[in-house]
This record gives sequence, C-alpha cells and structure tokens, in this order.
Amino acid sequence: MVTKGSGALTKVSVHIITYNQKDFIGEAIDSALAQDYPDLEVVVADDASTDGTADIVADYARRHPGNVVALLNPSNLGITANSNVGLWACSGDLIAFMGGDDVLLPGKISAQVAWFAGRPRRVLCGHQVEVFYEDRSRPPHPLVRCLRSGTGAAMLVRHLPFGATSVMVRADRVPAHGFAEQLPVVSDQLMWVEVVREDGEYGYVDGTLARYRRHDANVTNNPLDNIRDIDRYLQIVGERFPSFAPAVRFAVTRRLHYGVGVALLNVGRKAEARREFAAAIRREPLFVKAWARALQTFL
Repeated sequence: MVTKGSGALTKVSVHIITYNQKDFIGEAIDSALAQDYPDLEVVVADDASTDGTADIVADYARRHPGNVVALLNPSNLGITANSNVGLWACSGDLIAFMGGDDVLLPGKISAQVAWFAGRPRRVLCGHQVEVFYEDRSRPPHPLVRCLRSGTGAAMLVRHLPFGATSVMVRADRVPAHGFAEQLPVVSDQLMWVEVVREDGEYGYVDGTLARYRRHDANVTNNPLDNIRDIDRYLQIVGERFPSFAPAVRFAVTRRLHYGVGVALLNVGRKAEARREFAAAIRREPLFVKAWARALQTFL
C-alpha cells in the first residue's frame, strides 16, 4: 500500500474510452475492477455508441456505484474530445489509460503506484504490453522492443517506448487544456510529452501488465490515415518546446518520412514511398536504411 504524506491512500483513476465495443468493453472494465489496488475508480467515456456498448457501461455503473463512473455522450465527439470527457471526470492522483478493447493484467496498478511512491519527479510510467489478435491470425507478441527511462521528453518525441495502454501519469502534471483537440487521433502522444516536459522523469516497471487487442476496427489499422495528425503533432511540439528541436527533426525524418515510406511500400505504393524516402534522405543524407528502402521501390 502506498501512502501520501498526509497518510491518505494515493487514489488511481483508470481512464477508459470506448465506441461501439460491446464485445470487448465488459472484459476491459472487469480487468480494471479486478486489480488488487484498493483506492481505484474506473471512469468510462462512451462516445455515443450505436451497438449497445453504452447500455453495458451504464449497467456496470449501476452494479458498482462509487467504483465505475459512466459518461455517456449524447452525440459522437471523436477520440480526442471523448478522451477529455473522461479525463475531466478523473479524480485520482494518478491516471492510467486504456481503450475499451484492451485488458489490464493482475498487479498492474499496484506495481505502477509503487514506482511513483515518494518520488515527485517521476511523472510517467509504462510497461510492456502484449499484442493479441482477435481472429488469431498471428500469435501474441510484445508491443515494443525496448522500454526506456530518462528525464525530459526529448526521447519520447524521437521514439515512443510505451504503448498507450501501459501509461500511468501524475494527474497534477496533466496540462490544463487536457488532450489537444486539434489532433483527432494522436493527441495521446502530445499528452505524454506535455506531462514529462523538460524536467519530468519517465520510466517503467518490469513485466507484461496489459494486453492490446488487434481487430478490424482498430483506429491504428492503417498508419497512412494518421500522417497529417503526426505531422501536426510534431509541429506543435516544436512550437511549445524549442529545446526539443533536434528530437523533432529526428522524428520528422525517421517517424514521419521514413515510417510513412515503409507503410506505403508495404502496400505496394512504390512511387509515393520513393518520395518519402527521398525526403528522409534530403534531411539526413547518410540515412542508410532510407537509401536501401528507396532502392527497393525500383525493384
């Protein structure tokens, strides 16, 4: 059990957003309620689902008063605005994030709370996540290859070492505007940067403590859909955090141009991929992988 200086238990909010996930939302909420951490609330923001998801969320709130908070939007707001609906309802000192199709594994919340305990500069914590496929087309596998820890968000701009399902943050570091609503999809990436800023510490706890479900309705199924969002995200980081300019330049080259080029090449759009690899090479002439990929577009 982790206590604050006053002796009160550190409260945790589990922030869940959902839309048309009736087949998964019950398992998501159950996995949060099953955590062995006592002072915990589960805040579920449903974005005007049309498949019965909202009824399931409302039923959980009725059966678990005081533990499950149901926020049922009368109209569809979109991912980022719905995320803010849930965020403003969170009353915990720490906030954990998950989607309505994700699953938390036993011990996640306690392990992360312990990581934060007594260390006020620690502001963001992640862990390994297992990806599993609803259609069982592939075996489960880890989400990221390398977890990282450090101070300042420059590394988070260069390379995101944590899946969103793994993230827990200090509530008092959340920016006053919440999730940036000019970013329809990738606002969580900017949120992590704005939580850590130049001085915050981020890190991770050992073990695989959540599962990320892949299925036909995932918003990340087609990375090409989010190109403009990622571009705008990097622009905002550059404007708000001038000290991160080298990290932004790296990310524009590696995550935007090169990453998009690989995605285009994988779906056979060679001419478009070639343009992205060329853009990466112009920014970083000695980027060997970009040269190799560009050569592939001619084969």
